[in-house]
Amino acid sequence: MVLMNLNYRTNYLHTYFKTTVVIPDTNESNYTTVWLLHGYTGDDSAWIRHVNVEKLARQHNVAIIMPEARNSFYSDSDFIPYYSYFIDEFIPKMQHLLPISKDRSKNYIVGSSMGGYGALKIAFKNNDLFSKVAALSPITDIEHFRDNPKSPMAKNTFDSIFDSPEKLAKNQLTNIYNNRQPKQKILTLCGDQDFMHEDNVMFKNFLSIHAKDRYTWMPVEGDHSWNTWSQNIDHVFDWLEK
Repeated sequence: MVLMNLNYRTNYLHTYFKTTVVIPDTNESNYTTVWLLHGYTGDDSAWIRHVNVEKLARQHNVAIIMPEARNSFYSDSDFIPYYSYFIDEFIPKMQHLLPISKDRSKNYIVGSSMGGYGALKIAFKNNDLFSKVAALSPITDIEHFRDNPKSPMAKNTFDSIFDSPEKLAKNQLTNIYNNRQPKQKILTLCGDQDFMHEDNVMFKNFLSIHAKDRYTWMPVEGDHSWNTWSQNIDHVFDWLEK
């Protein structure tokens, strides 16, 4: 198993960003790839600290790429135009450096919490890049998240990213879905004690209508924590492999 810690200067963001990559030892040149996104306050090491990512890569024979996103919400802001960087620079850079497939059918994107929002948003806006997306306890309604008293993100930090009502509306997942009409297979899960469980159920109802048989809802026990995500990530990877 190859574990790589990459650190390079991005021309797009004019700073250094980190990425952790796991690649199986099967010596292929066209690996199916899972882009695995971290949540708020996390970094490229978040998943590997809590989950045996190497085991997942070995069992499913996939490359797993875990980028650092800081607290960008996987969105463009005046401070960090992260979404544009991810699409225009990061993905092409990784596909140039690593033995991974560029084929849509062999690229999946997965995330938890803020990373779940990012995975859904990136997938919905880039149907040509990803064939499957899975989100664990995703932030499905960013306006509700901002105003939720249990939200870990300060409102002024949130408002520095989504700095107008127009931008907030433009970045709501339901609006993105309606505007882009994505065709991926979609999975979401959320613990029954999660502080965003109600938002996730509402989003489940929306996708059940609009995505129909392309959508899978995975109800699970648990709260908004790594305990819930680590207990269910194997099921997510099993779903990706179907």
